[in-house]
Amino acid sequence: MFEKIVGHQTITNHLEKEIAGGAVGHAYLFSGMDGIGKKKAAKEFAKALLCLDTEKKPCGHCPVCIQIDHENHPDVNVITPKTGEVSIKINQIREMISDLSVKPYSGNWRIVIIDGAETMTPEAQNSLLKSLEEPLSYNIFILLTSHPQSLLPTIRSRCQSYHFQPLSCEEIEKIFQEETEFDSQAINEAALSAGGSPGMAYYLLNNREIREERIHYLREIYSLLRGNEIKVFSLAEALSKDKITSQEILEFLINWFYEVGLLLEGQPLPGEAKPNKIQIEFHKILQNEKNKAIIKTLFEMMATIQYNVNLRLQWEKCFIKIMKIQKG
Repeated sequence: MFEKIVGHQTITNHLEKEIAGGAVGHAYLFSGMDGIGKKKAAKEFAKALLCLDTEKKPCGHCPVCIQIDHENHPDVNVITPKTGEVSIKINQIREMISDLSVKPYSGNWRIVIIDGAETMTPEAQNSLLKSLEEPLSYNIFILLTSHPQSLLPTIRSRCQSYHFQPLSCEEIEKIFQEETEFDSQAINEAALSAGGSPGMAYYLLNNREIREERIHYLREIYSLLRGNEIKVFSLAEALSKDKITSQEILEFLINWFYEVGLLLEGQPLPGEAKPNKIQIEFHKILQNEKNKAIIKTLFEMMATIQYNVNLRLQWEKCFIKIMKIQKG
């Protein structure tokens, strides 16, 4: 039923069972990093519920499936911040709630996908809450977010929650080998540098210099872990130029060391993937407890740079601490 979704097998199995058993919920929370596949999964779920094909749902080629793909189906409403806005305002939610009182035009369900649910203002969230508390039988809400903690606890508690884990390099490579004309080396480099996000891999495929930059950072950090103290300052200098870049690299590194940690613990990588050459190099020089301490340090750095701080100084402190952890 969800053949177009690569990875996330546990989630798609649950959704498929709900549809087959006629036990579809009225509110879902899909969480996970940006570009992980939450929106695609939400659309495939909507297509599976509304598809016109009598044998295979979703078929992907009936008028309903095509409309949902193009976000112009009358019973599937995708809500995002309006053009020029950074948040979903209360007026958008009120307008959506007004539409919900009308029964579906063509199928048995009316589906609302709120993409970037964490951007809803407090007023918008409170307005949505009543519809979640007293849902009409034909309405389904799917909230997509990379920051579930930004949503009201009362909203989260009324949703069936599914957390989308980062994909393996092999899973990301599979997506792009089937859907794009990029060469295999470029796909491999993008998958390696994407931190488990197909969306980021696509961005990196179209921005070669950034893709190469991430691989460069891995090599530099590897050198730092081997005791090259000069890297502390050169890395800090490079990463201190832009706060957004710092956040992206931090997310990438946290996922990177998390996967190295799986190898150190003898656990399989996401999607049962085989470790790549650079992961093997890191695995050889790291110990499990030290790797955990490095991940904790990176999370602390992520929390620190949310404030107005001296980025270069904070990166230097971060890398010095990582070197001390590695030295023991």
